[in-house]
Amino acid sequence: MIEELEQHGIPGQGSKLRPYAMSIAGFDPSAGAGLLADVKCFEQHRVYGFGVCTALTVQTDTHFLKNQWLDAEQIIEQMMVLLLKFEVKACKIGLIKNSRILLEVVSHLRQHAPEIKIVLDPVLKASAGYAFHDWENGLKKLEPVLRQIDLITPNYPEMLSLGGKSGAGQLTAIAQHWAAYCPVLLKGGHLEKNKGTDYLFEGSQHFELKTDILSNFQKHGSGCVLSAAITARLAKGDHLLQACISAKKYTAHFLNSNNSLLGYHYED
Repeated sequence: MIEELEQHGIPGQGSKLRPYAMSIAGFDPSAGAGLLADVKCFEQHRVYGFGVCTALTVQTDTHFLKNQWLDAEQIIEQMMVLLLKFEVKACKIGLIKNSRILLEVVSHLRQHAPEIKIVLDPVLKASAGYAFHDWENGLKKLEPVLRQIDLITPNYPEMLSLGGKSGAGQLTAIAQHWAAYCPVLLKGGHLEKNKGTDYLFEGSQHFELKTDILSNFQKHGSGCVLSAAITARLAKGDHLLQACISAKKYTAHFLNSNNSLLGYHYED
């Protein structure tokens, strides 16, 4: 029976299992951002996605009304039942209440899955304009977290806030400084000049990531999609630079998938 299923392209016990990836993020009912968007992105990368909820939000693609935070114990309980059964290769962390809870979650991840790749997407504000955090001088607050993760993916406004509002001209210097603790992908979607060019800072090296695919439409949750795509590629064994390049291409297709704020995920 199993052989018959596999001949028809239906996975049986003999099929190669997909790697596991986890999203720890907020629940967005519009499915444009957060857990639902991440799991859709994982699926298109042929990675099996787990979802751990950190907040229940009331929002659409254009309006954010309110959210209800989950505490550290609730998040960790969801996470641990999965980690104890499955070998999760990579994890993306998005919206989370504060730096204290973030540190607790990351520390549990690192303790129980020492080899896991962790990507932090520091969601400070919803695309609809609702502000979650003002992590000014964020390095002091996040340094214990940065030392345990594999990548942080701020956009320019987030890096400006996290860096203590030092001025846009200093952002690459700030990102380079943060890279002493963990790699930084500085996302360029908000740039006036070189719009869409991202910069990866890894130790003393930095790489300019351009795209040959022009993105004509904005999308709700595009930052979530980029970080989830990186996480998926890391789960599949890509090195960090290649994961970022592949994820950038994937996100460009997502941005161009239609002219609304809710994007479609294409098959990788």
